Amino acid sequence: MSEKQMTRRSFIDKGTMAVGTAGLVAGQAHAAPEKHDLDVRFGLNLLVYTATFSKDKVDLVRKVADMGYDGVEIPFNDLDILDPQATRRALESAGIGLTACAVLIPGTSITSADASERKTGVEHLKRMVDITAEMGGDAIGGPIYAPVGYLTGRGRTADEWKWGVEGLGAAAEYAGKADIVLAIEPLNRFETYFLNTVGDTVELVKEVGHKNLTVQVDTFHANIEEKDTPTAIRAAGPHLGHFHASESDRGVPGTGQVPWKECFSALHEVGYSRWVTIESFATGIVDLCAAACIWRPIYESADDLAINGLAFLKATAGVM
Repeated sequence: MSEKQMTRRSFIDKGTMAVGTAGLVAGQAHAAPEKHDLDVRFGLNLLVYTATFSKDKVDLVRKVADMGYDGVEIPFNDLDILDPQATRRALESAGIGLTACAVLIPGTSITSADASERKTGVEHLKRMVDITAEMGGDAIGGPIYAPVGYLTGRGRTADEWKWGVEGLGAAAEYAGKADIVLAIEPLNRFETYFLNTVGDTVELVKEVGHKNLTVQVDTFHANIEEKDTPTAIRAAGPHLGHFHASESDRGVPGTGQVPWKECFSALHEVGYSRWVTIESFATGIVDLCAAACIWRPIYESADDLAINGLAFLKATAGVM
């Protein structure tokens, strides 16, 4: 089952009146504006349970659905172990949707000075699109420009920017044919030098100029790099294609420093109506913890994070 873009509800308060003498009547009380729920779907990134999503992990789809989520986000690390048909059957049986959390492995950077590596990177992104479509998903998010952790000791160059535009443009064109949204995720300065802020990511998306290439905001990274996360969400505006709800320490949403109420207000203002997906990482997997630099327990249990995080986000978003 393919979970495509849902019909957007109106986000304009019907009871709102223009401020001015024409809208005021002396001595007459005005009714409070009608409140509208945020029209989004809630997803859970399966990295909280597993670093890989092989066929023996497909039962996680039903587990997440039973928790009340609208969808799962599958890690696209090792593409060879994925089972698209088994995953699709599980999604259809559970009645939920899917997004992909993608990274580029070494040798597939689309910002590399090596033209053959850039070509390999674009082909890798196209393969991700094919797999997502086969599974019945609708979006691929992540730092789909260079491998995570690749640093040069300098800022990006004009050539790297140009190569990124070219590669992402080709990938977006391919994704458009499959009706898959690509969402570029800026990461913090300790994980990449290419894109750190939402503002820069918006500029890249604008330069590519394809409707299937969008911006992903992750509140963990934004908490480090942005002056103000809600302002960054507003800056993404109509280019916002995916949203990661991650606490400031990757723990349970609502237990850290992320200004959630203000973030949801900003999502409401820009008319966002796609996925709000919790992302954290399984603390018992050595390689995953090392990659995410998690050296201490950050939540009680994965189930606790998933259940309580969803309840908090739904309550904060006004969706019950």
